[in-house]
Amino acid sequence: MLDTNKKQIVFVEPKPTVNAYRIARSLKLTGRYETALVCFSSTLSAIEVDKKFLEKAFDKILVLELNHKLKFKSLIDFFKNTLSRDGRKFFREIKKMRPYLFQITGPDLFSLMLMFFLKKSPKVYYANDIWGMDKRNFLFTKDYWIKGSVQKFCERLCFKMADGALTKKSPKEFELLDYSINVPKRSLFLNCLDEWMFSPKKKRNKEIHFTFGGDPAIREEKKIPFIKVIRAITSQKIYFHTYGPTLIKKENQVFIKESKENKYYCYHERIKPSDLTKEMSEYNYGVIFDFLDPLEANLNPSRVSLNLASRMISYIEAGLPIIVNKQNEYMAGIVNKYGIGIVIDDFQDLKDIRKIIEQKDYRRFQRNIKKVQGKFKLNKKIKEIELFYDKVVRMKK
Repeated sequence: MLDTNKKQIVFVEPKPTVNAYRIARSLKLTGRYETALVCFSSTLSAIEVDKKFLEKAFDKILVLELNHKLKFKSLIDFFKNTLSRDGRKFFREIKKMRPYLFQITGPDLFSLMLMFFLKKSPKVYYANDIWGMDKRNFLFTKDYWIKGSVQKFCERLCFKMADGALTKKSPKEFELLDYSINVPKRSLFLNCLDEWMFSPKKKRNKEIHFTFGGDPAIREEKKIPFIKVIRAITSQKIYFHTYGPTLIKKENQVFIKESKENKYYCYHERIKPSDLTKEMSEYNYGVIFDFLDPLEANLNPSRVSLNLASRMISYIEAGLPIIVNKQNEYMAGIVNKYGIGIVIDDFQDLKDIRKIIEQKDYRRFQRNIKKVQGKFKLNKKIKEIELFYDKVVRMKK
């Protein structure tokens, strides 16, 4: 039963994400909110099927398993599942909800479906990625093909139907779209969950450990392969840690094989975000590298230059200084502004990274990370998100 003295925020997600978890958990800890999760898959690379973990952030969880692949069989399964007994119950439960606000993550065909279904309710559209500024013709793009065009179509309609808009990346993303977003909008920036934060630790040995804070990056056109990044780092006797399998199963064997043959590459199984932050706190640096052909990068600024990777927030929570290449312009700007790590120019710099880090004042990075943790912890920043929600609801009335 909903506590009528509390506002209810419902998070609609294609799959549960760490960023939504952080916000929901922080809202719940204020004592002023009840939170609910509605999703179309119970797993994601960052969150395993762990009901107790999810229940720390969400008072109610509704899941309808739907296949996200654009295939004919998936379309048949979609109709089967939505019209099944469980599917009908799922939508009845949503229809009964009368929350203060829905926060709907996209772009996704299922998110768009909920946008229509919840037309009269106050809705914030949270753009996990913004596709509208991507200048590539997806029909001629091997990696995405028709999926990219579908995402752009869904995204535009979601923005049009939303009463507010959020992005986890640079606020410049909204300005670069070829259409206007005429509702309240904001960037979430560095929102760190208080209970996941660790003070920077004094390292007890001379070994150097980097972490990528997630699964190995998949191969993409006109981008230096991740296996080359691994070898450039480990060839300098630096340990490099990744967590979980790649998104493409057949590529995963490459990294498993590398971990068996290369003692400096440590391939770990996926673990919960809270456990991952704790484990990473023992390392020296968190890294974010995208070495993409400049012409390719310019086709979609959101892909690299305006990106704010969720792992950057995880590194700050873990108390880790950060190494990023300057092609990640927005994140490089944050690293430089707050003095929390190193910005390298290119892949050649990565080949000399051990020499570069040995010339830096590591304790200064750690002191600055501590300051950033205090500045951006969510028990301080959550009020700004609450005020944004309030503005969206007021303008909807």
